Amino acid sequence: MALPSLARRRCARAAVRRGGRLPSRRAMLFAVAVVAAGAAQAQQPATPAAENAFELRGWLMRIHEAATRSNYVGTLVNSAGGTVVSSRVAHYCEGRNELERIDALDGEARGMLRVNDEVRTLWPRLRVAVVEPVDPRASFPSLVSGSEQRIPDFYELQVQPAERVAGHDADRMLLKARDKARFDHLVWTDRATGLLLRVDTQVEGRTLESSAFSEVKIGVKSDPAAIYNELHRADGYHVLKPAMQSTRLDAEGWSLQSKLVPPGFQSLSCVRRALPMPGPNGGEATVLQAIFSDGLTHVSLFIEPYQPQRHKGGGLAVMGATHTLTRRVNDWWMTAVGDVPPETLDQFVHALERKP
Repeated sequence: MALPSLARRRCARAAVRRGGRLPSRRAMLFAVAVVAAGAAQAQQPATPAAENAFELRGWLMRIHEAATRSNYVGTLVNSAGGTVVSSRVAHYCEGRNELERIDALDGEARGMLRVNDEVRTLWPRLRVAVVEPVDPRASFPSLVSGSEQRIPDFYELQVQPAERVAGHDADRMLLKARDKARFDHLVWTDRATGLLLRVDTQVEGRTLESSAFSEVKIGVKSDPAAIYNELHRADGYHVLKPAMQSTRLDAEGWSLQSKLVPPGFQSLSCVRRALPMPGPNGGEATVLQAIFSDGLTHVSLFIEPYQPQRHKGGGLAVMGATHTLTRRVNDWWMTAVGDVPPETLDQFVHALERKP
């Protein structure tokens, strides 16, 4: 069966599920790409590599649309480094608004409320609400940050036997890394809607970290009151809005030598932020944070002035798939964090250069 025909049918089914509403701009662009690819295929047979890339982009588009435009309620379980934490997730689309509520089920009570691009994290014991813009990094069940167009350059799609996850028939596929700079991702998606049900971060077939719905209801009735009522209940909380300013590495006196950075990683954002320091006289520290992504995997770089009283020896810390590398570089303290091998973090740190 030709891939363009398969993609056209998926687009048609998605339109029916949306109740006849106009498709999103991303979906329209994808439809144009399908038509163009179909015309190109009629003129010239596609290579296996091109077909693989086309199919992978189609899967990624479907996962993204399901994560952002579907209504779903479920329990999410994350397992990493021997630690298991769970949370209750509710996601709704109300007109043009995207609403989300996440309540931690383990550890200290806390909740996260999102309305479009603003996130409010509530700490009931402290009666504190922290308000920040949405993190540019994708969080489960989203999978793609930025553009999916170049992901096939660095990951190969390997379709695997279907399974059942959280009570749903699921398609399973392996996104096999094409180099050693990133990990593999084994993903399961709901066959009917494309919603991501589970993702395992792996290296050589060994799972480092797993995020999955233990149960989820898809296509539930939108309930925006569940989010707005919780926001009103937190009206008496002390609101903190950490100072944050968009910037660029070069504007802050830094350059990143692209030839030293693993291929595929592009800048998602760069901000200068003030972080409160512990202790009665801790004050604040100004930290520069730059986030890079290859579309699936992220690396965050934190740069701050070196302070001997705070920065006690560098090293590597591991929690599941997340590696954290800290190192002193002259008068600066570098922290690199990401779901990547430590060698990739080391390359990023070495690629940073202070301008004269």
